[in-house]
Amino acid sequence: MTEWRLAVRRRGTVVPVSATDATVTTSGDGPGFWLDVTAGAAELELDHLVIRLPAAVRPGDLAWLSGYQTWSESQVRPLAARRRPLHPVARLFKLDRYGDAAIARDQRDPRAECSHEVLAVQNGTGAQLWGSRLGFDAYTVIEAGTDELRIVVDVAGWRLEPGRTTRVAWIEHHHGEHAPELLRAWAATVATARPADAITGWTSWYRYYGDIDARRLTGEIDVLAASGVRFDVFQIDDGWQARVGDWTGFAPGFPDGVAPLAASARRAGMRPGLWLAPFVTARNSDLAEAHPDWLLRDDRGHRVPAGWNPGWKGTFYALDLQHPEVVDHLAGVVRTARDVWGFGFFKLDFLYAAALDGRPGATRAQRMRRAMTLLREWCGEAAVLGCGVPLVSAAGLVEYCRVGADVAARWEDPVQRALRYPERISTVSSMRSSVARAWTDGVWFGNDPDVVILRTDDTRLSEAERRALFTVNTTLGSLVFVSDDVAGYDDETMALLAGWDPPGAATVRQHSRAGGVDHLVTDRGSLGLALGDVTGRVVG
Repeated sequence: MTEWRLAVRRRGTVVPVSATDATVTTSGDGPGFWLDVTAGAAELELDHLVIRLPAAVRPGDLAWLSGYQTWSESQVRPLAARRRPLHPVARLFKLDRYGDAAIARDQRDPRAECSHEVLAVQNGTGAQLWGSRLGFDAYTVIEAGTDELRIVVDVAGWRLEPGRTTRVAWIEHHHGEHAPELLRAWAATVATARPADAITGWTSWYRYYGDIDARRLTGEIDVLAASGVRFDVFQIDDGWQARVGDWTGFAPGFPDGVAPLAASARRAGMRPGLWLAPFVTARNSDLAEAHPDWLLRDDRGHRVPAGWNPGWKGTFYALDLQHPEVVDHLAGVVRTARDVWGFGFFKLDFLYAAALDGRPGATRAQRMRRAMTLLREWCGEAAVLGCGVPLVSAAGLVEYCRVGADVAARWEDPVQRALRYPERISTVSSMRSSVARAWTDGVWFGNDPDVVILRTDDTRLSEAERRALFTVNTTLGSLVFVSDDVAGYDDETMALLAGWDPPGAATVRQHSRAGGVDHLVTDRGSLGLALGDVTGRVVG
Protein backbone atom coordinates (compact mmCIF):
# COMPACT_ATOMS: atom_id res chain seq x y z
CA MET A 1 0.00 0.00 0.00
CA THR A 2 1.31 3.45 -0.96
CA GLU A 3 1.88 5.80 1.96
CA TRP A 4 2.78 9.49 1.96
CA ARG A 5 3.68 12.19 4.45
CA LEU A 6 3.45 15.89 3.59
CA ALA A 7 4.54 18.67 5.94
CA VAL A 8 4.16 22.42 5.65
CA ARG A 9 5.64 25.45 7.35
CA ARG A 10 3.20 27.41 9.46
CA ARG A 11 4.62 30.56 11.10
CA GLY A 12 8.12 29.09 10.96
CA THR A 13 7.15 25.70 12.41
CA VAL A 14 7.09 22.45 10.43
CA VAL A 15 3.78 20.61 10.93
CA PRO A 16 1.85 17.88 9.09
CA VAL A 17 -0.51 19.27 6.46
CA SER A 18 -4.06 19.64 7.80
CA ALA A 19 -7.49 19.90 6.24
CA THR A 20 -7.44 23.61 7.09
CA ASP A 21 -4.19 24.09 5.21
CA ALA A 22 -5.12 22.26 2.04
CA THR A 23 -6.98 19.49 0.29
CA VAL A 24 -4.70 16.67 -0.85
CA THR A 25 -5.66 14.35 -3.72
CA THR A 26 -3.66 11.30 -4.77
CA SER A 27 -3.80 8.75 -7.56
CA GLY A 28 -4.51 5.85 -5.21
CA ASP A 29 -2.58 2.62 -5.02
CA GLY A 30 -1.63 2.13 -8.68
CA PRO A 31 1.91 1.39 -9.82
CA GLY A 32 2.65 5.08 -10.34
CA PHE A 33 1.74 7.94 -8.04
CA TRP A 34 0.79 11.59 -8.17
CA LEU A 35 -0.16 14.02 -5.42
CA ASP A 36 -2.08 17.27 -5.90
CA VAL A 37 -2.40 19.98 -3.28
CA THR A 38 -5.16 22.58 -3.29
CA ALA A 39 -4.21 25.36 -0.91
CA GLY A 40 -6.83 26.65 1.49
CA ALA A 41 -7.74 30.26 2.12
CA ALA A 42 -4.14 31.27 2.86
CA GLU A 43 -0.90 30.90 0.94
CA LEU A 44 0.76 27.59 1.76
CA GLU A 45 4.48 26.91 2.09
CA LEU A 46 5.55 23.28 1.72
CA ASP A 47 8.41 21.76 3.70
CA HIS A 48 8.81 18.09 2.80
CA LEU A 49 7.13 15.16 1.10
CA VAL A 50 8.02 11.50 1.58
CA ILE A 51 6.32 8.67 -0.31
CA ARG A 52 6.58 4.93 0.30
CA LEU A 53 5.74 2.97 -2.82
CA PRO A 54 5.54 -0.84 -3.09
CA ALA A 55 7.95 -1.94 -5.83
CA ALA A 56 9.41 -5.18 -7.13
CA VAL A 57 13.05 -4.28 -6.42
CA ARG A 58 15.60 -6.29 -4.50
CA PRO A 59 19.33 -6.21 -3.80
CA GLY A 60 21.10 -7.82 -6.74
CA ASP A 61 18.84 -6.35 -9.44
CA LEU A 62 20.85 -4.55 -12.11
CA ALA A 63 20.14 -0.86 -11.52
CA TRP A 64 20.70 2.41 -13.36
CA LEU A 65 21.66 4.83 -10.58
CA SER A 66 21.95 8.50 -11.54
CA GLY A 67 23.77 10.98 -9.32
CA TYR A 68 22.60 14.47 -8.39
CA GLN A 69 24.59 16.63 -10.78
CA THR A 70 27.06 16.42 -13.66
CA TRP A 71 30.03 15.17 -11.64
CA SER A 72 28.08 12.92 -9.26
CA GLU A 73 28.99 9.30 -9.84
CA SER A 74 26.36 7.37 -11.80
CA GLN A 75 26.56 3.64 -12.37
CA VAL A 76 24.92 0.57 -13.83
CA ARG A 77 25.48 -2.12 -11.20
CA PRO A 78 23.64 -4.57 -8.96
CA LEU A 79 21.69 -2.90 -6.16
CA ALA A 80 23.40 -3.22 -2.80
CA ALA A 81 21.60 -3.55 0.51
CA ARG A 82 23.22 -0.34 1.79
CA ARG A 83 25.71 2.28 0.66
CA ARG A 84 28.43 4.14 2.51
CA PRO A 85 27.88 7.91 2.73
CA LEU A 86 30.43 10.70 2.33
CA HIS A 87 33.26 10.43 4.86
CA PRO A 88 33.07 13.16 7.56
CA VAL A 89 36.63 14.30 6.73
CA ALA A 90 35.40 15.36 3.28
CA ARG A 91 33.37 18.12 4.88
CA LEU A 92 36.55 19.85 6.04
CA PHE A 93 37.26 20.61 2.37
CA LYS A 94 33.61 21.50 1.72
CA LEU A 95 33.22 18.52 -0.59
CA ASP A 96 29.64 18.21 0.63
CA ARG A 97 28.79 21.46 -1.16
CA TYR A 98 29.12 19.93 -4.63
CA GLY A 99 26.61 17.13 -4.17
CA ASP A 100 23.19 16.43 -2.73
CA ALA A 101 23.99 16.70 0.99
CA ALA A 102 21.64 19.67 1.38
CA ILE A 103 18.78 18.13 -0.62
CA ALA A 104 16.01 17.22 1.85
CA ARG A 105 18.72 16.49 4.40
CA ASP A 106 16.44 15.72 7.34
CA GLN A 107 14.22 13.32 5.37
CA ARG A 108 16.89 11.22 3.67
CA ASP A 109 18.51 7.96 4.69
CA PRO A 110 22.22 8.64 4.05
CA ARG A 111 22.96 4.92 3.78
CA ALA A 112 20.20 3.99 1.36
CA GLU A 113 20.88 3.13 -2.27
CA CYS A 114 19.48 6.07 -4.21
CA SER A 115 19.04 7.57 -7.64
CA HIS A 116 18.05 11.10 -8.60
CA GLU A 117 14.92 11.72 -10.68
CA VAL A 118 14.77 8.22 -12.15
CA LEU A 119 15.53 4.63 -11.22
CA ALA A 120 15.53 1.73 -13.66
CA VAL A 121 16.14 -1.90 -12.72
CA GLN A 122 16.49 -5.04 -14.76
CA ASN A 123 16.38 -8.72 -13.86
CA GLY A 124 15.36 -12.01 -15.42
CA THR A 125 11.73 -10.93 -15.78
CA GLY A 126 12.41 -7.68 -17.67
CA ALA A 127 12.90 -4.03 -16.81
CA GLN A 128 11.06 -1.45 -14.72
CA LEU A 129 11.41 2.30 -14.34
CA TRP A 130 10.20 4.86 -11.82
CA GLY A 131 10.73 8.49 -12.79
CA SER A 132 9.55 11.95 -11.78
CA ARG A 133 7.77 14.19 -14.26
CA LEU A 134 8.30 17.31 -12.12
CA GLY A 135 12.09 17.73 -12.03
CA PHE A 136 11.92 21.40 -13.03
CA ASP A 137 9.96 22.15 -9.83
CA ALA A 138 11.21 19.69 -7.23
CA TYR A 139 14.19 17.37 -7.09
CA THR A 140 13.28 13.77 -6.38
CA VAL A 141 15.49 11.20 -4.65
CA ILE A 142 14.46 7.58 -5.07
CA GLU A 143 15.74 5.33 -2.29
CA ALA A 144 15.60 1.63 -3.08
CA GLY A 145 14.74 -0.86 -0.35
CA THR A 146 13.58 -4.46 -0.52
CA ASP A 147 10.20 -4.56 -2.26
CA GLU A 148 9.64 -0.85 -1.81
CA LEU A 149 10.84 2.58 -2.83
CA ARG A 150 11.13 5.49 -0.43
CA ILE A 151 10.76 8.63 -2.53
CA VAL A 152 11.81 11.99 -1.11
CA VAL A 153 10.54 15.02 -3.02
CA ASP A 154 12.39 18.26 -2.22
CA VAL A 155 9.39 20.59 -2.02
CA ALA A 156 10.96 22.83 0.66
CA GLY A 157 10.20 26.49 0.00
CA TRP A 158 7.45 25.85 -2.56
CA ARG A 159 4.67 28.39 -2.02
CA LEU A 160 1.17 27.61 -3.29
CA GLU A 161 -1.39 30.31 -4.00
CA PRO A 162 -4.68 30.24 -2.05
CA GLY A 163 -7.30 28.06 -3.70
CA ARG A 164 -5.01 26.89 -6.48
CA THR A 165 -4.36 23.20 -7.21
CA THR A 166 -0.75 22.25 -7.84
CA ARG A 167 0.75 18.85 -8.60
CA VAL A 168 3.75 18.51 -6.32
CA ALA A 169 4.69 14.87 -7.03
CA TRP A 170 4.27 12.73 -10.13
CA ILE A 171 6.06 9.39 -10.25
CA GLU A 172 5.60 7.34 -13.39
CA HIS A 173 6.09 3.57 -13.44
CA HIS A 174 6.80 1.67 -16.65
CA HIS A 175 7.58 -1.92 -17.62
CA GLY A 176 9.57 -3.06 -20.61
CA GLU A 177 12.11 -5.48 -21.93
CA HIS A 178 15.26 -3.34 -21.69
CA ALA A 179 16.06 -0.55 -19.22
CA PRO A 180 17.90 1.76 -21.71
CA GLU A 181 14.79 1.95 -23.88
CA LEU A 182 12.60 2.75 -20.86
CA LEU A 183 14.99 5.49 -19.77
CA ARG A 184 15.02 7.22 -23.16
CA ALA A 185 11.23 7.04 -23.42
CA TRP A 186 10.76 8.50 -19.94
CA ALA A 187 13.33 11.27 -20.58
CA ALA A 188 11.46 12.31 -23.71
CA THR A 189 8.38 13.06 -21.59
CA VAL A 190 10.39 15.49 -19.45
CA ALA A 191 12.18 17.67 -22.03
CA THR A 192 13.14 18.01 -25.69
CA ALA A 193 16.75 18.55 -26.71
CA ARG A 194 17.84 21.66 -28.60
CA PRO A 195 19.26 20.95 -32.06
CA ALA A 196 22.99 20.28 -31.71
CA ASP A 197 25.48 18.78 -34.12
CA ALA A 198 28.06 16.25 -33.00
CA ILE A 199 31.29 18.23 -32.57
CA THR A 200 34.98 17.82 -31.82
CA GLY A 201 37.29 20.28 -30.15
CA TRP A 202 40.35 21.16 -28.12
CA THR A 203 40.33 22.59 -24.60
CA SER A 204 43.17 24.07 -22.62
CA TRP A 205 42.35 22.58 -19.22
CA TYR A 206 44.03 19.16 -19.17
CA ARG A 207 46.96 20.46 -21.22
CA TYR A 208 47.81 23.47 -19.05
CA TYR A 209 45.19 23.59 -16.26
CA GLY A 210 45.24 27.19 -15.02
CA ASP A 211 48.72 27.99 -16.36
CA ILE A 212 47.67 29.58 -19.63
CA ASP A 213 48.57 32.78 -21.47
CA ALA A 214 47.88 34.31 -24.88
CA ARG A 215 51.22 33.20 -26.36
CA ARG A 216 50.70 29.55 -25.49
CA LEU A 217 47.14 29.50 -26.76
CA THR A 218 48.08 31.22 -30.01
CA GLY A 219 50.66 28.49 -30.54
CA GLU A 220 48.02 25.81 -29.93
CA ILE A 221 45.70 27.37 -32.50
CA ASP A 222 48.50 27.23 -35.06
CA VAL A 223 49.25 23.57 -34.25
CA LEU A 224 45.61 22.55 -34.51
CA ALA A 225 45.13 24.41 -37.79
CA ALA A 226 48.16 22.65 -39.29
CA SER A 227 47.25 19.17 -38.02
CA GLY A 228 44.76 18.28 -40.73
CA VAL A 229 42.44 16.91 -38.02
CA ARG A 230 38.89 18.13 -37.56
CA PHE A 231 38.54 20.54 -34.64
CA ASP A 232 35.22 22.34 -34.50
CA VAL A 233 35.83 24.26 -31.27
CA PHE A 234 38.87 25.87 -29.63
CA GLN A 235 37.95 26.36 -25.97
CA ILE A 236 39.83 28.51 -23.45
CA ASP A 237 39.32 27.12 -19.97
CA ASP A 238 39.96 28.45 -16.45
CA GLY A 239 42.94 30.79 -16.05
CA TRP A 240 42.23 33.62 -18.49
CA GLN A 241 40.30 35.79 -16.01
CA ALA A 242 41.73 38.09 -13.33
CA ARG A 243 39.97 36.04 -10.64
CA VAL A 244 36.89 33.87 -10.52
CA GLY A 245 34.07 36.39 -10.35
CA ASP A 246 36.11 39.16 -12.00
CA TRP A 247 35.22 38.21 -15.55
CA THR A 248 35.86 41.54 -17.25
CA GLY A 249 39.46 41.66 -16.03
CA PHE A 250 42.24 39.49 -17.39
CA ALA A 251 45.16 37.53 -15.99
CA PRO A 252 48.63 39.04 -16.65
CA GLY A 253 49.24 36.61 -19.53
CA PHE A 254 46.40 38.22 -21.49
CA PRO A 255 47.41 41.89 -21.87
CA ASP A 256 45.03 42.32 -24.82
CA GLY A 257 42.24 40.24 -23.34
CA VAL A 258 40.80 37.18 -25.07
CA ALA A 259 39.11 38.76 -28.09
CA PRO A 260 42.26 38.38 -30.27
CA LEU A 261 42.31 34.65 -29.49
CA ALA A 262 38.66 34.32 -30.48
CA ALA A 263 39.45 36.02 -33.77
CA SER A 264 42.46 33.75 -34.36
CA ALA A 265 40.39 30.64 -33.72
CA ARG A 266 37.75 31.79 -36.19
CA ARG A 267 40.38 32.45 -38.85
CA ALA A 268 41.65 28.90 -38.29
CA GLY A 269 38.15 27.54 -38.95
CA MET A 270 37.21 26.84 -35.34
CA ARG A 271 34.42 28.23 -33.19
CA PRO A 272 35.97 30.08 -30.22
CA GLY A 273 34.85 28.84 -26.82
CA LEU A 274 35.24 30.33 -23.35
CA TRP A 275 34.92 28.90 -19.84
CA LEU A 276 32.94 30.79 -17.20
CA ALA A 277 31.68 29.93 -13.72
CA PRO A 278 28.99 32.62 -13.56
CA PHE A 279 27.22 31.71 -10.32
CA VAL A 280 30.26 31.71 -7.99
CA THR A 281 33.00 34.07 -6.94
CA ALA A 282 36.38 33.68 -5.27
CA ARG A 283 36.79 35.05 -1.78
CA ASN A 284 39.58 37.41 -2.97
CA SER A 285 37.68 38.75 -5.99
CA ASP A 286 37.08 42.45 -6.52
CA LEU A 287 33.39 41.58 -6.88
CA ALA A 288 33.22 40.06 -3.39
CA GLU A 289 34.95 43.07 -1.89
CA ALA A 290 32.95 45.72 -3.78
CA HIS A 291 29.56 44.01 -3.55
CA PRO A 292 29.31 41.89 -0.40
CA ASP A 293 25.53 42.15 -0.68
CA TRP A 294 25.70 40.20 -3.96
CA LEU A 295 26.83 37.05 -2.15
CA LEU A 296 24.20 34.51 -1.16
CA ARG A 297 23.55 34.52 2.61
CA ASP A 298 22.02 31.89 4.85
CA ASP A 299 19.32 32.61 7.42
CA ARG A 300 22.00 33.76 9.88
CA GLY A 301 23.49 36.21 7.40
CA HIS A 302 26.61 34.15 6.66
CA ARG A 303 28.02 33.82 3.15
CA VAL A 304 27.09 30.47 1.55
CA PRO A 305 30.19 28.49 0.54
CA ALA A 306 29.93 26.80 -2.85
CA GLY A 307 33.11 24.75 -2.44
CA TRP A 308 36.84 24.87 -1.91
CA ASN A 309 39.49 25.17 -4.62
CA PRO A 310 43.18 25.76 -3.89
CA GLY A 311 43.61 27.43 -7.28
CA TRP A 312 40.96 29.96 -6.31
CA LYS A 313 42.51 30.78 -2.92
CA GLY A 314 40.36 28.33 -0.97
CA THR A 315 36.68 28.76 -0.25
CA PHE A 316 34.54 30.27 -2.97
CA TYR A 317 30.97 31.50 -2.61
CA ALA A 318 27.60 31.41 -4.34
CA LEU A 319 26.07 34.57 -5.75
CA ASP A 320 22.52 35.62 -4.88
CA LEU A 321 20.58 35.19 -8.11
CA GLN A 322 17.50 36.76 -6.53
CA HIS A 323 19.39 40.06 -6.39
CA PRO A 324 18.50 42.07 -9.54
CA GLU A 325 21.93 43.71 -9.70
CA VAL A 326 23.60 40.27 -9.78
CA VAL A 327 21.39 39.20 -12.68
CA ASP A 328 22.09 42.42 -14.58
CA HIS A 329 25.84 42.07 -13.98
CA LEU A 330 26.00 38.46 -15.16
CA ALA A 331 23.88 39.22 -18.21
CA GLY A 332 26.38 41.94 -19.11
CA VAL A 333 29.35 39.59 -18.66
CA VAL A 334 27.95 36.88 -20.92
CA ARG A 335 26.76 39.30 -23.57
CA THR A 336 30.13 41.05 -23.60
CA ALA A 337 31.91 37.73 -24.10
CA ARG A 338 29.47 36.84 -26.87
CA ASP A 339 29.03 40.14 -28.74
CA VAL A 340 32.21 42.10 -27.99
CA TRP A 341 34.87 39.41 -27.55
CA GLY A 342 33.35 37.17 -30.21
CA PHE A 343 32.80 33.81 -28.50
CA GLY A 344 30.21 31.49 -29.98
CA PHE A 345 30.59 28.60 -27.50
CA PHE A 346 30.43 28.73 -23.71
CA LYS A 347 31.41 26.12 -21.17
CA LEU A 348 29.43 27.23 -18.10
CA ASP A 349 30.71 25.53 -14.97
CA PHE A 350 29.95 25.13 -11.23
CA LEU A 351 26.31 25.84 -12.02
CA TYR A 352 24.99 23.80 -9.07
CA ALA A 353 25.64 26.89 -6.92
CA ALA A 354 22.28 28.28 -8.06
CA ALA A 355 20.59 25.40 -6.21
CA LEU A 356 22.35 25.98 -2.88
CA ASP A 357 19.65 28.49 -2.01
CA GLY A 358 17.01 26.93 0.20
CA ARG A 359 15.15 30.07 1.19
CA PRO A 360 11.34 30.17 1.16
CA GLY A 361 9.66 31.29 -2.03
CA ALA A 362 10.87 28.62 -4.42
CA THR A 363 12.39 25.16 -4.31
CA ARG A 364 16.01 24.48 -5.15
CA ALA A 365 14.91 22.95 -8.43
CA GLN A 366 12.84 26.00 -9.35
CA ARG A 367 15.75 28.32 -8.58
CA MET A 368 18.13 26.16 -10.62
CA ARG A 369 15.79 26.00 -13.60
CA ARG A 370 15.29 29.77 -13.51
CA ALA A 371 19.07 30.25 -13.48
CA MET A 372 19.50 27.95 -16.47
CA THR A 373 16.73 29.78 -18.32
CA LEU A 374 18.55 33.07 -17.73
CA LEU A 375 21.79 31.62 -19.08
CA ARG A 376 19.99 30.42 -22.18
CA GLU A 377 18.61 33.92 -22.75
CA TRP A 378 21.99 35.59 -22.24
CA CYS A 379 23.89 33.21 -24.52
CA GLY A 380 21.44 33.65 -27.39
CA GLU A 381 22.50 31.60 -30.41
CA ALA A 382 25.89 30.71 -28.91
CA ALA A 383 26.22 27.01 -28.07
CA VAL A 384 26.25 26.14 -24.37
CA LEU A 385 28.01 23.28 -22.60
CA GLY A 386 26.55 22.93 -19.11
CA CYS A 387 28.82 21.55 -16.42
CA GLY A 388 28.45 20.96 -12.69
CA VAL A 389 24.66 21.15 -13.03
CA PRO A 390 21.76 18.87 -12.06
CA LEU A 391 21.02 17.26 -15.41
CA VAL A 392 17.24 17.64 -15.31
CA SER A 393 17.63 21.40 -14.75
CA ALA A 394 19.71 21.72 -17.92
CA ALA A 395 17.48 19.49 -20.05
CA GLY A 396 16.34 21.25 -23.22
CA LEU A 397 18.18 24.49 -22.37
CA VAL A 398 21.77 23.65 -23.34
CA GLU A 399 23.14 22.14 -26.52
CA TYR A 400 25.60 19.95 -24.61
CA CYS A 401 25.98 18.82 -21.02
CA ARG A 402 28.70 17.02 -19.12
CA VAL A 403 27.41 13.66 -17.92
CA GLY A 404 30.30 12.57 -15.68
CA ALA A 405 33.15 13.68 -13.47
CA ASP A 406 36.37 15.32 -14.61
CA VAL A 407 38.82 12.83 -16.03
CA ALA A 408 42.51 12.84 -15.11
CA ALA A 409 45.80 11.53 -16.41
CA ARG A 410 45.34 8.53 -14.12
CA TRP A 411 42.60 5.95 -13.68
CA GLU A 412 41.38 6.77 -10.17
CA ASP A 413 42.09 9.09 -7.24
CA PRO A 414 42.52 6.71 -4.29
CA VAL A 415 42.26 9.41 -1.62
CA GLN A 416 39.04 10.93 -2.93
CA ARG A 417 37.62 7.45 -3.46
CA ALA A 418 38.46 6.54 0.15
CA LEU A 419 36.47 9.61 1.21
CA ARG A 420 33.53 8.19 -0.78
CA TYR A 421 33.30 11.48 -2.64
CA PRO A 422 30.80 11.06 -5.51
CA GLU A 423 31.99 14.16 -7.41
CA ARG A 424 35.67 13.18 -7.34
CA ILE A 425 38.08 13.68 -10.23
CA SER A 426 38.23 10.17 -11.66
CA THR A 427 38.62 8.76 -15.14
CA VAL A 428 36.86 5.52 -14.28
CA SER A 429 33.98 7.31 -12.52
CA SER A 430 33.58 9.56 -15.56
CA MET A 431 33.40 6.56 -17.89
CA ARG A 432 30.92 4.69 -15.72
CA SER A 433 28.70 7.77 -15.64
CA SER A 434 28.92 8.14 -19.43
CA VAL A 435 27.67 4.58 -19.76
CA ALA A 436 24.96 4.96 -17.09
CA ARG A 437 23.67 8.24 -18.56
CA ALA A 438 23.89 7.34 -22.25
CA TRP A 439 20.08 7.64 -22.39
CA THR A 440 20.16 11.45 -22.08
CA ASP A 441 22.01 12.00 -25.38
CA GLY A 442 19.83 13.47 -28.10
CA VAL A 443 16.84 13.49 -25.73
CA TRP A 444 17.82 16.19 -23.23
CA PHE A 445 21.04 17.48 -24.87
CA GLY A 446 24.18 16.18 -26.54
CA ASN A 447 26.29 14.24 -24.03
CA ASP A 448 29.78 15.46 -23.11
CA PRO A 449 31.77 12.59 -21.56
CA ASP A 450 34.74 14.95 -20.94
CA VAL A 451 37.98 14.84 -22.87
CA VAL A 452 40.00 12.00 -24.33
CA ILE A 453 43.59 11.86 -23.11
CA LEU A 454 45.90 10.20 -25.65
CA ARG A 455 49.32 11.53 -24.65
CA THR A 456 51.94 9.03 -23.55
CA ASP A 457 53.99 11.48 -21.45
CA ASP A 458 52.83 13.23 -18.28
CA THR A 459 50.23 10.52 -17.66
CA ARG A 460 49.71 7.40 -15.57
CA LEU A 461 47.09 5.99 -17.92
CA SER A 462 48.11 2.75 -19.62
CA GLU A 463 47.59 2.23 -23.33
CA ALA A 464 44.56 0.01 -22.60
CA GLU A 465 43.07 2.69 -20.35
CA ARG A 466 43.61 5.44 -22.92
CA ARG A 467 41.98 3.26 -25.59
CA ALA A 468 39.04 2.52 -23.30
CA LEU A 469 38.51 6.24 -22.62
CA PHE A 470 38.74 7.03 -26.33
CA THR A 471 36.25 4.27 -27.19
CA VAL A 472 33.69 5.28 -24.56
CA ASN A 473 33.88 8.98 -25.38
CA THR A 474 33.73 8.65 -29.16
CA THR A 475 30.98 6.02 -28.97
CA LEU A 476 28.73 7.67 -26.39
CA GLY A 477 29.58 11.37 -26.76
CA SER A 478 28.11 14.03 -29.02
CA LEU A 479 30.85 16.40 -27.91
CA VAL A 480 34.35 14.90 -28.02
CA PHE A 481 37.28 17.10 -27.00
CA VAL A 482 40.98 16.43 -26.57
CA SER A 483 43.35 18.36 -24.30
CA ASP A 484 46.86 17.26 -25.24
CA ASP A 485 49.86 18.63 -27.06
CA VAL A 486 48.71 17.34 -30.42
CA ALA A 487 52.09 18.19 -31.97
CA GLY A 488 53.68 15.63 -29.63
CA TYR A 489 51.58 12.69 -30.83
CA ASP A 490 53.29 9.81 -32.62
CA ASP A 491 52.00 8.67 -36.01
CA GLU A 492 49.77 5.96 -34.55
CA THR A 493 48.09 8.34 -32.10
CA MET A 494 47.63 11.00 -34.75
CA ALA A 495 46.02 8.43 -37.03
CA LEU A 496 43.63 7.45 -34.23
CA LEU A 497 42.67 11.07 -33.67
CA ALA A 498 42.30 11.74 -37.38
CA GLY A 499 39.54 9.14 -37.53
CA TRP A 500 37.50 10.51 -34.65
CA ASP A 501 34.94 12.52 -36.67
CA PRO A 502 31.85 11.65 -34.62
CA PRO A 503 28.56 10.65 -36.21
CA GLY A 504 26.98 11.47 -32.84
CA ALA A 505 26.54 9.24 -29.86
CA ALA A 506 25.37 5.68 -30.39
CA THR A 507 22.00 4.76 -28.90
CA VAL A 508 22.24 1.99 -26.31
CA ARG A 509 19.45 -0.54 -26.87
CA GLN A 510 20.43 -3.22 -24.37
CA HIS A 511 22.81 -3.38 -21.43
CA SER A 512 23.79 -6.41 -19.41
CA ARG A 513 26.54 -7.04 -16.89
CA ALA A 514 28.41 -10.22 -16.03
CA GLY A 515 31.74 -10.86 -14.35
CA GLY A 516 32.47 -7.15 -13.96
CA VAL A 517 32.04 -6.55 -17.71
CA ASP A 518 29.39 -4.26 -19.18
CA HIS A 519 27.97 -5.55 -22.46
CA LEU A 520 26.26 -2.85 -24.53
CA VAL A 521 24.22 -3.40 -27.67
CA THR A 522 23.91 -0.14 -29.61
CA ASP A 523 22.43 0.92 -32.93
CA ARG A 524 25.96 0.76 -34.31
CA GLY A 525 27.11 -2.57 -32.90
CA SER A 526 28.17 -4.21 -29.64
CA LEU A 527 30.69 -3.05 -27.08
CA GLY A 528 32.21 -4.75 -24.05
CA LEU A 529 33.83 -2.72 -21.28
CA ALA A 530 35.72 -3.81 -18.18
CA LEU A 531 35.79 -0.68 -15.99
CA GLY A 532 37.30 -1.87 -12.74
CA ASP A 533 38.47 0.15 -9.77
CA VAL A 534 42.13 -0.50 -10.61
CA THR A 535 42.21 -0.49 -14.42
CA GLY A 536 40.03 -0.88 -17.48
CA ARG A 537 39.93 -2.00 -21.07
CA VAL A 538 37.70 -2.62 -24.05
CA VAL A 539 36.76 -6.29 -24.05
CA GLY A 540 35.39 -6.54 -27.56
